[in-house]
Amino acid sequence: MPDETRDSFEIEPPPIPPEEIADTFTTDVVVIGAGTSGKAAALSAAQAGAEVIQIDKHTTYRWSGGLIAAIDSKLQKKLGVKVDKDEVIRELMRWGGNKPDQRLLRLWADHSGAVMDWLMDMTEAEGIQTLMYQWPRPTGYDAKTEYYPDFPVGHMHSDGKTPGLNHSLALNCAQKRALELGVDIRYRTRAVRLIRQGSSRVTGVFARNPEGKYIQLNARKAVVLCTGDYGNNPAMVQKYCPASAEVARKNNIYMVRNEDLRMAPEPLNVGDGHLMAMWIGAVMEPGPHAPMSHATVGASGANAFLRVNIDGERYENEDVPAQSSANSLVRQPGKRVWQVFDSKWETELANMGVGLGTFSAANDMIRMQVKEMTVKADTIEELARKMEVPVNTFKATIDRYNELAGTGRDLDYGKRSDRLTTVNKPPFHAGVIEQHILVILGGLNANTKLQPLDINRKVIPGLYLAGNTVGNRFAVDYPTMCAGLSHAMAWTTGRLAGLSAAADK
Repeated sequence: MPDETRDSFEIEPPPIPPEEIADTFTTDVVVIGAGTSGKAAALSAAQAGAEVIQIDKHTTYRWSGGLIAAIDSKLQKKLGVKVDKDEVIRELMRWGGNKPDQRLLRLWADHSGAVMDWLMDMTEAEGIQTLMYQWPRPTGYDAKTEYYPDFPVGHMHSDGKTPGLNHSLALNCAQKRALELGVDIRYRTRAVRLIRQGSSRVTGVFARNPEGKYIQLNARKAVVLCTGDYGNNPAMVQKYCPASAEVARKNNIYMVRNEDLRMAPEPLNVGDGHLMAMWIGAVMEPGPHAPMSHATVGASGANAFLRVNIDGERYENEDVPAQSSANSLVRQPGKRVWQVFDSKWETELANMGVGLGTFSAANDMIRMQVKEMTVKADTIEELARKMEVPVNTFKATIDRYNELAGTGRDLDYGKRSDRLTTVNKPPFHAGVIEQHILVILGGLNANTKLQPLDINRKVIPGLYLAGNTVGNRFAVDYPTMCAGLSHAMAWTTGRLAGLSAAADK
């Protein structure tokens, strides 16, 4: 009879008949997934002397963004950037409602600098420069006066050619090194079942090769799960992060809208690793899980310009990061809002502070976004008509906002005076902001060695977790005060898990 106490995806499927196994391969370490954490795990295990097979069901690896949060890297030391680990961890715990496992946050804080140095050694050898994100801070900036504090931990790579963030620069270097060390990387190969007999150790994985036939990959030492999140699995999102279920279906920015990912041979980020681990006894962390749910932050970024809903009304203190602005906008009619500013926007950016998605200086990219992503008008009435918001209400909102800016005190929402800018110099601009899901940050219970735990909190031997399969790192919401934290945890947990797997006996 079916188990009615569990969702269908939690129920272990029937075993794979031995006669259907077309081939068997044996290695020291099997890494499942070839994204960020997978790249770190496979390379690290190989550098430690292990023979490694890495599999991924996509035709290549997927990537996004390009920020990596680290503390005490050699670049930070060179620039004199000092970050208090204890303060950062306290803020992360406070943001997460004291729900995360503080030991896992400490694991990142204590190891991220060394992992960043390891990565920089590779990228610098390929002529790729590492830069600090939003450094130096604008003159007069003081994190202690910010509504939302921000720490200077973001690192990004540049080849001097590609504008914006490009995480593939680091990933390409890691993959190149892995191949040089003999890592057997097999794309279009999907893991389907972990191999574990009863309560014994995990000894490998069953997978499907590009021809659709089952193969068996045996691991002498260990298996590392680096399979990403489950944000593209509607049933899992509904169970573990129900508040994000609708937007995950409609505006899943990396799975639904990205053309390269739509060309993948089968859906990505559907929780393969989570499910395979649960089928052999691993336990999902308590929900609801934290979404990484940014707003498309407007033409000028996540800056504190006026925002109005589709009724033409202001509704918040706009001085919030992209993640927080997404939370408020979905509570507005139509779940979309407008960012509004006038022709002074370039000079006003300098007062907008720093933070994920916030720009403090204009550049060609932002100017192009303003040109392409906004409607423009010479009068407020004309702008309202182009926005399709009630003209009289919108005009009253602008008048009130300008009145408050003139007095230097936001009596309505309490925004700091230096970011309370007037909208009175034409031409006027307005750009739509909507919410998007990037990933769901829920994972499996694990110890600080990144080994999954069963229902009795006992280690499942022979298996390690990395990246978004690791649970209890985030809660409530994705914290934006450390730009690149998700990537950094992927690199850090991937490297630590890979080294541990190579040393496993």
